Amino acid sequence: MDSIIAALPATADGDLMLCLGAGVAYQRDMAYRSVRYDAAYLAKVDAYEDTPIAEAVNAGRCELLQRHLPAGASVLDIGAGSGAFVRAAVASGFAAKGFEVIAAAAVRLRVADLYADCEPGRFDAVSAWDVVEHLEDPGALLATVPGFLFASLPVFASLHRIRESRHYRPGEHLFYFTSAGFIAWAAGHGFRLLEQSAHEIEAGRDSIGAFAFRRALPGCAQHLLPHERLVMGESQHPKCSFDGGLGHGFGSR
Repeated sequence: MDSIIAALPATADGDLMLCLGAGVAYQRDMAYRSVRYDAAYLAKVDAYEDTPIAEAVNAGRCELLQRHLPAGASVLDIGAGSGAFVRAAVASGFAAKGFEVIAAAAVRLRVADLYADCEPGRFDAVSAWDVVEHLEDPGALLATVPGFLFASLPVFASLHRIRESRHYRPGEHLFYFTSAGFIAWAAGHGFRLLEQSAHEIEAGRDSIGAFAFRRALPGCAQHLLPHERLVMGESQHPKCSFDGGLGHGFGSR
């Protein structure tokens, strides 16, 4: 469980815990899983590849990186899925590699010489598209990122309406955020927001926000409203260690 979210006041709402003052909700029973990150899950991701939406989303993701990273910057895509974004990032001039827990996807990446172990400290930037909401402890991922972080995930206007959304997926999506809640949570882990982009929604995805962050000096949360100022966390881990699966590609479309 994420250390910052675990410390927040929360109200039980059926299978969810709502941290209304912080814009965060999470699955009450973190041990419950309804999906396996296996070849069948990869097949679902593959089905989105080469669609107009997928191509527009990956183009927007590459443009987001280009606005904040120099040409040739190294990027580790965590939860790389089919590898479509990694290939797009390489074509855009980045030294991109992908990490994936699904064995068949990792084999594909290795064959294409696009695989890397989950060692974010070796890279200028980390991307986690459709990943954070799947992790039991997403803060453990952020703790390994020394520089730039790019992420996308479902965003909610109201936590009271999570169950009305296609992104309500018990056992698969473990966390739910408002935009302000996600920005504040990232700030609590030491990341300053650089940009929030609607390019994924404009491409045709439903309520998916994209964000660019950079690890900042202490005090980066001072721009937030008082109720959003979370306890800063600065622990560092050299290598990712995940309990559970990762989100991949467009499984949350």
